[in-house]
Order: sequence, then C-alpha cells, then structure tokens
Amino acid sequence: MRRLLKRVAVWVIGLMVLTGCNPSPYLPAPPTASAWQQTPAAQPPNSAEVFDLNRRVTALDANNRDLHAQLAQSRQQVQLLQQQLALVQKQLSETAQRLQQTQLAKDEGERKYQELQAATTRRGGAVITANTSTRQALRLIEIPGLQTRQDGDTIRITVPSDQLFAIGTAQLLGTAFPVVDSLAAELARNYPRQLIAIEGHTDNTPVAGGISSHQLAAAQSVAMFDTLTRRNRLPAQNFFVIAQGPNRPLAPNSTQAGQTSNRRVELVVYPDTVGTP
Repeated sequence: MRRLLKRVAVWVIGLMVLTGCNPSPYLPAPPTASAWQQTPAAQPPNSAEVFDLNRRVTALDANNRDLHAQLAQSRQQVQLLQQQLALVQKQLSETAQRLQQTQLAKDEGERKYQELQAATTRRGGAVITANTSTRQALRLIEIPGLQTRQDGDTIRITVPSDQLFAIGTAQLLGTAFPVVDSLAAELARNYPRQLIAIEGHTDNTPVAGGISSHQLAAAQSVAMFDTLTRRNRLPAQNFFVIAQGPNRPLAPNSTQAGQTSNRRVELVVYPDTVGTP
C-alpha cells in the first residue's frame, strides 16, 4: 500500500512539472519579466551631478562670506555716522550758545554806546544837533603823516589804527600819543568850534576775547575821545563817537593790505558849530 501511494505521488509531481502548473495553488506566482522592467532599482547619482552640487555649495559659501563682510562694513559705517552726528550736534549746540552770547554782548554794547552818547552830550553841556544858522564852509587842511579828504560838506581825517593800538585791542601804544597830540593841535587851530565825530572802523577779522568788532570799534573811539579831551583838553562838547566796525571798508578784506587800510579811526569834521563864539 505504501509503495502504491509513493508511486502515485511521484507520478502526480512529474505530471505537474511536465504540464508547467504551479506546484501549489497557495504560493504567489513568480514575477514576470515585464514587472522587473517597470520597477527598476534606484540608480546612484553620476559624477556630473555631484560636481554641480559641490559647485553650488561652494558658491553659496562664498556668497555667505561676502554678506557677512558687507554686514560688518555696514555696521562700521553706521557707527561712524553716529559719531559724526553726535559731533555735529555738539557743534550746533556750541554755536547756538556762542550766538546767544554774541547777541547778549551786542545788546550790552549798544546799551553802553547809548549811555556814552548821552554822557558825552551831558559833559559837553550842549545838544549835538545840526544848526543851519551856524554852518560854515570847511577848509581842507593837511596834517603831516595823516590822510585828509573832502567828503561832501565834511572833512575826513583818517588815522590808521595800527599807529594807535595793538591789533585787536583798544590799548593805546606809547608811540600813539605824538600822533594824537599833533592831530589835536591841528583841530584846535583849524576847527575850534566844529562838531566832530570820532568813527571807529575795523576789518572783518574775528576779535579775540569774546568781544565783537563793533565793541572793539567803540572802545577805540572812546580811547581817542578821552585822549583828545583829557590829555589835549579839547572841548568835550565838540565830539561824539560812532562804532562803525567792519560796515564801511575802504578796501576789500580779502588781502592783508586791505585789512590794514580798513583798521582806522576817522575824525569827521562837520560844518556845524557847537557852543557860542
């Protein structure tokens, strides 16, 4: 019996092999050639793709370094601009303070000038106003070492400030007194009763010591007034002072020679007379 069963089994298996049947209906069928062709295995990247990727990575690294360098440079520029802005703000603040101080000094100078004019009028005991009834034609005179010229109906006598004062000050030099004494003698001889203005003129150079050009011109005019009236005893009522500063230059201030010409004290002799004959 066993031999018979064994023979039948061998026969069945051989039949199945010969006919190409699946030896087991429960096993999956083997894949066909077309299925292998439809799902090929993943291929590794070739060398060209790897080279292109490396090139892109290198370019990105370079761009990143450039951006970092530009950012650092921008930060430095911002810091520099902030420092410059702080400096400009400081300079503007200092300039505003100086302008305020200059305005205060100018107001003070004008106040003192008005007081000086009033005091000069009171000391002379005469009101300095034009009086047509006492006007007379003036004769142009020559004063050694000084320039005189006709200016309308007035006579202008120019004394260089450098002969009288140290530059930028109202302190009379020792060599100034002979010049003023000679001038006073000519005024007493030729214009004993004339109204005379003492005008102070400066160049456009800033004055040291925190004073303005008009203040310097006023101080120099007062120094000339005091020397004429006190030292030389000319009538104080004949004089009044004016601070012109740099307002009326004789020459351009662009040259040293022009600045020297503009630093001057001018005595303006009017045809009006003061007091009684």
